[in-house]
Amino acid sequence: MLPRRSLAVRICLLSGDLLLTLGALLLANFTRYRVPLGLEPDLVYVTPGVVALVLSIWGVVFSLWGAYNEHHLRDIDAEIRAVFFATTFSLFALAAFFYFLKIQNFSRLLFLYFYLIDLAGLMAFRWVMRHLFTRLRLPGYGRRRALIVGTGPEACELTGQLQGWTDYEVLGFVDDEDQLIETTSLPYLGAATECPDLVSRYKVDEVFVTLGHHRTSLASLILALQPCGVKIRFIPDLLNILTVHTAIESLRGVPLVSVREPPISGLNAIIKRGFDFCGALIGFVLCAPLMMVIGLLIKLDSPGAVFFRQERAGRYGRPFRMWKFRTMVADAEQQLSQLVDIEKLEQPVFKLKEDPRVTRVGHWLRQTSLDELPQLINVLRGEMSLVGPRPEQVELVKRYNAWQAQRLLVKPGITGSMQVSGRGDLPFEERQKLELAYIENYSLWEDIKILLKTIPAVLSTRGAY
Repeated sequence: MLPRRSLAVRICLLSGDLLLTLGALLLANFTRYRVPLGLEPDLVYVTPGVVALVLSIWGVVFSLWGAYNEHHLRDIDAEIRAVFFATTFSLFALAAFFYFLKIQNFSRLLFLYFYLIDLAGLMAFRWVMRHLFTRLRLPGYGRRRALIVGTGPEACELTGQLQGWTDYEVLGFVDDEDQLIETTSLPYLGAATECPDLVSRYKVDEVFVTLGHHRTSLASLILALQPCGVKIRFIPDLLNILTVHTAIESLRGVPLVSVREPPISGLNAIIKRGFDFCGALIGFVLCAPLMMVIGLLIKLDSPGAVFFRQERAGRYGRPFRMWKFRTMVADAEQQLSQLVDIEKLEQPVFKLKEDPRVTRVGHWLRQTSLDELPQLINVLRGEMSLVGPRPEQVELVKRYNAWQAQRLLVKPGITGSMQVSGRGDLPFEERQKLELAYIENYSLWEDIKILLKTIPAVLSTRGAY
């Protein structure tokens, strides 16, 4: 249950947002009549029903979009993004309601006025309230919760700096050794390996790393914190070589290195998800007749199910059920232990060139990669992407080291840089470099290029077995 003052902040913001939205609607209506660009308005656009619809949509969308989420309220960038996207989505939702409810007496110019006035007003309102609440030191707004990793002199100096800032609240220290800094009353919260749990438990916004004597564990710590959505900062001379985006910055005179979000996040993630969903939907519709023929051929060729489902590691290693057309005999999983001892593999990957379990139709499906078509279902469900690192078996992912685990920072894909650069013939290290380069330099155009290159790569059948 939220503290009363924290709840009061949210009620205040919600009330202010709705009042400003109402004011923006009335001002836009006034502007439409006074500055008519085009046809002279001859209808009453803003009715009580329209006002009720607007306020209902704005209230629901802003709440669902996280405009009053505790994490967003403590981070000005997150709050601005939430308000912008919530306002934009609300406008589209309003247009959709008008269409389905057959409300025709509304002006497109009024829509434009309303959107611009409302967005500007809400941004200004949030900026004013943020400064006001921060000065009042109200809980849950404007103050970022910080965790210090390390208990050395650097941690002591950094803590003194943070405690002097009104918009930071230092919760305590984390280290592999229980060595409290004598000059502070802050508590020791646990070992560095407990960081993800502590971030979740205490709702931490930023983690400051000063582990000078734990350089080898730095990569593992950062990768463990990546799924938590927390900002990571560490001082420059502790920087380990990682394939993650970093930025050197000065935080009020304190030199720090920040681990930025992966490129496939924020707006990029929204665009990629939209591209994936539309592409997978179109692909599924176009390929449906072919998939029915493939299903019939599999049934005629060997006994067993048409589809094969197996647990694979998705983004951040979270397991999901991946769909494929069955290309092996029905008891292939039971025969695996006779062919490969996963525990004795030199690298966490294996591919048998002459796998006796593959059926005749299965061999053809693998060469043409048509066995991957059912994964369009996984893309529609949001478990996979059209382009990304290939999903690996959970048992193999458990054997990844910190460097290898970086391929799990994004959703796995049906195709990817490996598929257009040699497929199964590539050594694991080379495959890893290609996949990490894709993550590091992601762009929508890169996805399109890989999709276009996939067709000739599949037709060549190179590396397919």
